[in-house]
Amino acid sequence: MFLHRRAAFVASFTMCAMSTVATRAADEVQESARAIPVVCEVDVLVVGGSTGGVAAATSAAEAGAKVFLAAERPYLGDDMTATLRLWQQPGDQCDTSLAQQLFADPEQKDKSLVPPARPMHVKKTLDDALLAAGVTYLYSCLPCDVLRDAGGRPCGIVMANRAGRQAVIAKVIVDATTRATVARMAGASFRAFPAGLQTMKYVVIGGRMHESPGVTARITAPPYRGPFPNPAKTSSGQFQVIEYTLQVPMAGDTEAAWAAAEQLVRSKTYDPEQQFTADSLYQVPPDSMHARQAYVGPWQGAQQLPLDALRPEGISNLYVLGACADVPRPAAEHLLQPGALIVLGTRVGKTVAEDAAGMTAPTGVHLPGSPPAKPVAEGDVCEVLDGVRPADQSATVPQDRRALPVLGRYDVVVVGGGTSGAPAAIAAARQGAKTLVIERVHALGGLGTVGTVACYFHGYRGGFTSTVGGGDSWVIEQKMEWWRSELLKAGGDVWFGAIGCGAFVLEEQVCGVVVATPRGRGVVLAKVVVDATGNADIAAAAGAECQWTDDRDFSLLPAGVAPRQLGATVGGADFCIVDETDMVDVWHLRVYAKEKHSWVFDQSPIIDSRERRRIVGEHMLSLLDELNDRTYPDTIAVAESIFDHGPTGGYTTDPVFWAGAHAAKRVVNIPYRVCLPKGLDGILVTALGISAEHDAIPMVRMQPDLQNLGYAVGVAAAMTAQSGRPTREIDLHALQQHLVEMENVPERVLTDQDSYPLSDEAVAAAVRDFPTDRQNATVILAAPKRALPQLQQAFDASKGPAREAYAQILGILGDNRGIENMIGTVRVAKDWDNGWNYRRWRRDADGTFRVIDPGPSLSRLDRLILALGNTGDRRAVPAIVEKLRGLDADSDFSHHRAVALALEALADPAAAAPLAELLSKPGMSGHAHTSIEIALERQSPGPNRNNVECRQNSLRELMLARALYRCGDNDRLGENTLRGYTQDLRGHLSRHAHALLTKSHPSGVFD
Repeated sequence: MFLHRRAAFVASFTMCAMSTVATRAADEVQESARAIPVVCEVDVLVVGGSTGGVAAATSAAEAGAKVFLAAERPYLGDDMTATLRLWQQPGDQCDTSLAQQLFADPEQKDKSLVPPARPMHVKKTLDDALLAAGVTYLYSCLPCDVLRDAGGRPCGIVMANRAGRQAVIAKVIVDATTRATVARMAGASFRAFPAGLQTMKYVVIGGRMHESPGVTARITAPPYRGPFPNPAKTSSGQFQVIEYTLQVPMAGDTEAAWAAAEQLVRSKTYDPEQQFTADSLYQVPPDSMHARQAYVGPWQGAQQLPLDALRPEGISNLYVLGACADVPRPAAEHLLQPGALIVLGTRVGKTVAEDAAGMTAPTGVHLPGSPPAKPVAEGDVCEVLDGVRPADQSATVPQDRRALPVLGRYDVVVVGGGTSGAPAAIAAARQGAKTLVIERVHALGGLGTVGTVACYFHGYRGGFTSTVGGGDSWVIEQKMEWWRSELLKAGGDVWFGAIGCGAFVLEEQVCGVVVATPRGRGVVLAKVVVDATGNADIAAAAGAECQWTDDRDFSLLPAGVAPRQLGATVGGADFCIVDETDMVDVWHLRVYAKEKHSWVFDQSPIIDSRERRRIVGEHMLSLLDELNDRTYPDTIAVAESIFDHGPTGGYTTDPVFWAGAHAAKRVVNIPYRVCLPKGLDGILVTALGISAEHDAIPMVRMQPDLQNLGYAVGVAAAMTAQSGRPTREIDLHALQQHLVEMENVPERVLTDQDSYPLSDEAVAAAVRDFPTDRQNATVILAAPKRALPQLQQAFDASKGPAREAYAQILGILGDNRGIENMIGTVRVAKDWDNGWNYRRWRRDADGTFRVIDPGPSLSRLDRLILALGNTGDRRAVPAIVEKLRGLDADSDFSHHRAVALALEALADPAAAAPLAELLSKPGMSGHAHTSIEIALERQSPGPNRNNVECRQNSLRELMLARALYRCGDNDRLGENTLRGYTQDLRGHLSRHAHALLTKSHPSGVFD
């Protein structure tokens, strides 16, 4: 099979396994045996981040237990925050310290009429409680299997998240999920889920009430009072909290039925003036569990409830903390009130800590299973199994060969409903393909909706983008509804709250997606999969080669978690870099982002990242392609942007900038081939996961351009599904003709050919004119072999400034012919010139962003030193070291980077001592964030959304330590610094340090 033939590659991207279900599904596929990485072994495992789950975890930890909590959502307190039931319920006894803190919001100024708490306040309060108790926890982890010990008893779970799947081993499990998901997976017995009308509640903040047959509404509490911004032109300056009660038809307890119910509720309650909507429906579950002791009396308070009503009949080491407990349904409604749930959770936490103290650690831990009797499709399940931190090595537990249920069959499955995914799904559905969107949050639109960047900055606004509701700037909730209603109108389906966490593959053909949902895990079969995760998640799981942080020089576009305010539209954030495949990094970012923005109403459920993991496709889009206006025969989208690295920017890595070139605004052609992962069929990649180099991303990442690209990929997916042909054999001309008619692309693409290789005349002219126009470096570096001999001749014949220019471009190409000229120029400069620091923008008094530095992020001396390093000639070392000795913590970032890159490329032991001296200067070292306490202390709080100091200091230290290590080190200072960074909570820094320490040989700049 495909995965077995690529054994070396699959060693790090291993195939995954299936979910255990209480009853076998009618349709199943096979997944093979494999090993699952272990996150940790604990006394108590709490699954679910409800208020009760947090109370149980803190209580158990305070009683001496080692505790891990797996939160299903990207935040805690989902019984309040996901449902927006943020007010104190009548009769709820909030007499615990935690409950009182939840409803004592310090930002509420008017104490006479207390509105519900802010979601941010609830989330942060629960974070603080877990941190204070020493509980380890992660967000966005969906349980998908139950581990068993040698005696067959439950002893932990397997969970799914963006990093793949991992195991948590525990003596006792507390199931705090909404529908007792873990207990169901463990085989607990439940009463039947009744088909027919179900009573659901749903909360909306702001807007007008809408009642209809089967739909009633009420105002629940005093409103949130302003003054608020009012871009939606609402009829009131205050926002009421509206609770709807609906009678919703459901065919049963299936993923499709729950998804359909949610869409029906959202459609019936939508109002253009609404400000926030709940992420989930609220229901008292009708199908309670059969417990060891059924509680049949009236509700007498959480203190009086026998805990055996929470313990499944016939199953040990497991408690159900929620409304699926074996209590009457009226009592279950009382149980769901935060005050009661916290009291019960506190009791459960203390009890399970006592239980665990008397138990030995489980042995023979494994994930059992049995193969499908008759698979409905050939293939195997593939998944990344690298652990929650990809660079860490961990123990594993074995999983047997088993069956995975088939949750659905579609022509096109789009994983990710964001900036590119929503257009792709709408396009595929409009072309007649049966289409499903898998989206991990509860809205479509991604960055432009839940990410709060509710306007266009740059980008081509014709084509499909011109038809998208809202215009050039929009109201967030209105834009969410436009995407959702257009998808439904086109006949598409959407599953919110689900994660695409693997691929179903037959040899080199992707045949479906592995999906983890709040109700379990299975596969959705598809003729074509569109990976719109923006992180190449499905392609990576299927075995595609990807590019991401390794031991080489790296730069990343900035990211952040955006605050969201009532009434506001445009937000966004830019204060970090983040690796979304590292769940520890994601956790620590969300924790300190709440500290940074504790005063806001809420926080975005997604991370506003401008760059993520990308595939290696049939073509790798480069900055040189863009700057040389390269055309292709397979162009399917055009982008139009400046070289935009974001408000605080990121430094450039392409050598074209070393030569002094710059990147001006232009139109960029995007070929179909960047969407095709090498070696795989049946899958197309769009959004930020396309095959493109780091410095190529800024010009193709704008929302209008990604929307148009997503639309083109969606049409291509539908054409592929309907024709039955491979993705590489699509009728490209027919696709382009449709896109021309849509005005997505200009008519010229129908006849465009590849403009590479560049002509000999163009190369000769670029060499001739380079000294007077450094922009010619774009042509020279696109044809280096042809340009090199001409550059050598030009250098020999030149003098003055032209000679320096030719010496520099020769050095960039690895030729040392002009080294003496460059050394002389560097030595003549007594002081450093003006360099570059992280901030690329300023905000004027009127709020307008202005460009400070248009892109190179290097000074003239920086560029010369980089060229010297790339010659490979160690005669340059003394001159570089002279400049190094003039650096300290106050020097510009670009100077440190230039020196570090040049010296590590030369790898001369003579540079080790000077590098160590620089690292030992005041303020130069000790910038690793090895604990959440350090991260919280160093991140700047307050209204400034953009913070650069922490990022800049850490990267400077890491770069210099890397250079020191590769120059032979000095008293192991470089190695020890790198080892410290392997423990950094920031995923990219940890990953980079690990890669450096495991590399067996020094690496040059271009390695």
